[in-house]
Amino acid sequence: MQGLRHLYGHTGRRAEWKRLVEEIVPDFIDPDNDGPLPGREEDWSLVTEYRVRLTLEERQWAKAERLQTVLVEWNRQRAGPALDRPPEELENEMRNSIRSLAVSLGLLGYIRREIELESCVPAYEESLELNEDIGDQAGAATCAFNLGYAFMALPALRNLDHAERWCRRSLELYGEREPHDRGQCLGLLGAIAYERFREARTTGRPEEELLHFLTEAVRLYQEALGLLPADAVNDLAVFHNQLGILYEDTGDLDRAIHHHRKSIFYEEVQRNIYGAARARRNMAIALLNTDRRADALEYAEAALREFESYGERGAEMIERTRGLIAEIRGG
Repeated sequence: MQGLRHLYGHTGRRAEWKRLVEEIVPDFIDPDNDGPLPGREEDWSLVTEYRVRLTLEERQWAKAERLQTVLVEWNRQRAGPALDRPPEELENEMRNSIRSLAVSLGLLGYIRREIELESCVPAYEESLELNEDIGDQAGAATCAFNLGYAFMALPALRNLDHAERWCRRSLELYGEREPHDRGQCLGLLGAIAYERFREARTTGRPEEELLHFLTEAVRLYQEALGLLPADAVNDLAVFHNQLGILYEDTGDLDRAIHHHRKSIFYEEVQRNIYGAARARRNMAIALLNTDRRADALEYAEAALREFESYGERGAEMIERTRGLIAEIRGG
């Protein structure tokens, strides 16, 4: 399961992975309290993590945070003796228990970040500190990356200088040996540059300053694409989507449409219905801007159908997409 998890996640085979997890849940999970069945404690933690990640994909945030909080506390209890010892005295088993706690804290931070809770920061910071204690440079780099994203994306935390500092720290920790992870860092730096462009545009900064931020964002995303392997479909979908948006802002609508089409393709490859809907909506906007209203309406209506499949969980995007359809028809 551990090997298949990485394989299916990397190649976007979500449906197959979900089926496998559902098959093994009754062998490890107590249905009354989501705790471990007797004698299955060790593997329970792995299966619970699988459940949490699948719950996240279904956008069931409250359930995901509940399950993950239980998992963090379970890992904290197991790591208790190791946490009381200096790093240089830790044995392999103790390091592994600390690593498990660090990973579970990182995922809790992610969940809280997605529901815009400032409490994601202490979870990430504790995870980073634990990774540094056991010499896990890649784990620390991941935490630094996530802190950078939090300071960019969360309104209550927003500080682009902090975001860039954490992201560059992540890039430094990854070094030259992790091209995929470095590509993700460059993509986040591209997103930060784009946010600087948006702020500059809102405050009426000079045209050359706006162009500088846009050009830098495009350069970073293109460089990031060059580092991604061909089967990293999730990141490819995201980066092509962002490049589509960037080229819209530069006025190069043909390139914008090209990248939105690529994004839709990669979302469909990994069967990410919500992501495909979002990409189709962005395509509809680009087509509307070129006055191709019939094509824009087709993409917008397809996006709406996909958002509606999420019910209340897709309420915001349903409303926004209906507004876009009304705008297209109104022309």
